[in-house]
Amino acid sequence: MLTNKTALVTGSAKGIGKDILYKLANEGCFVILHYNKSSKEAKQIIKDLKTQGKSIKAYKADLTSETETLNLFKQIKKDFGKLDILINNIGNYLNKDLNNLTTKEWHYIINSNLNATFYCIKNALPLLRKSKSGRIINIGYASSGLMIGRPNILPYQISKTGILLMTRAYAKSEAKNKILINMLSPGYMENSIDFSKKLVPLQKKGSIKEFTELVIQTIKNNYLTGAHIEYSGGFGI
Repeated sequence: MLTNKTALVTGSAKGIGKDILYKLANEGCFVILHYNKSSKEAKQIIKDLKTQGKSIKAYKADLTSETETLNLFKQIKKDFGKLDILINNIGNYLNKDLNNLTTKEWHYIINSNLNATFYCIKNALPLLRKSKSGRIINIGYASSGLMIGRPNILPYQISKTGILLMTRAYAKSEAKNKILINMLSPGYMENSIDFSKKLVPLQKKGSIKEFTELVIQTIKNNYLTGAHIEYSGGFGI
């Protein structure tokens, strides 16, 4: 089903984004690697996938900049003419007491999560509409949407909850164009910088491989849109 589809994964030089990129390449997609500062890692991925006979192209852009995001999608349009799949994976995390949070840190988290996702969706939609079967997956965080104040991650929590509302609004708006938009939210993952067993009923971290498989199955589904799926071991329930 995904053979010859064109897929962009933002922030795909490392972590979950990298794993999703590889999985899409193995599914037969022409993958577009996006990075900002991780040029060394991006070059290695390009070399690796090309050695495997996969189709890949990479672009550098700061997606917190509306101008750079616009230019990225202009280049994608020039090179490919359309886009089939957009994975909004970019985003930064900050665990810091609310009373010590700076204005700069606030804007940094909001811009890299919420604003960057909006810029990407806004610029991707004209290309996705040409696909006639476009897919957008927004990466959230477990318990997004719950009205529970978490003082140590407030800007992150606000930005991801905003992405959930964005997911639902765009899913409703773009259904007529056959673009399916969903949000998948991991909890504590094997690469997470912190972990609290007492908050996770299953008392273990999640597998990046399993989460990536969930992403792929969501892309392949033809009736799922506006959904929020948590992969969290029960976090927040």
